[in-house]
Amino acid sequence: MELLLGILALGIIVVIFVFLLGIIKWLLQGYFLYRVADMKNLDMPVLSFIPFGTFYVAGQDYNGNIFEKGRFNPRTLGAVFVIVGIILYFSGLSIGDIALSYVLMESVAFIGIFKAYTKNTAAAVLLALLNVITVGIAAIIILFLYSRKLVQEDTEPVIYENPVREESSSDK
Repeated sequence: MELLLGILALGIIVVIFVFLLGIIKWLLQGYFLYRVADMKNLDMPVLSFIPFGTFYVAGQDYNGNIFEKGRFNPRTLGAVFVIVGIILYFSGLSIGDIALSYVLMESVAFIGIFKAYTKNTAAAVLLALLNVITVGIAAIIILFLYSRKLVQEDTEPVIYENPVREESSSDK
């Protein structure tokens, strides 16, 4: 009986540990996706912290990275990812299938962001596969690196090639 209680206690500790890791992953991914979305001026970046909101925010980055810029409305792309994600999520037959379908859809939604970071479609698809294998850890790392890259791009000085010269009153 004591052995059974010990195994039960160990199982509860493992479940709590996995739950805490999931919460930490969710918070880190939401934070870095929010930073990227805010810097890129995407629609409603605060949805980065809501499970299906990540599909909306990440799906907007397909505009200009996967599809030709301006071909589709970014908000429409985000909404399509949310609808498809919800359909795939609820079509899962068991808890394992539901979790797997969510990670797969999340990885597909992040391909636009991965391509914006790497500038290479093949590398973006490989990063999405890595994201599936690592259950979302790769997305956190890429979002962190991409947010740093965007900060560096924003802080670089703007060089004017043709400086505007003001006319002084003596030139007139």
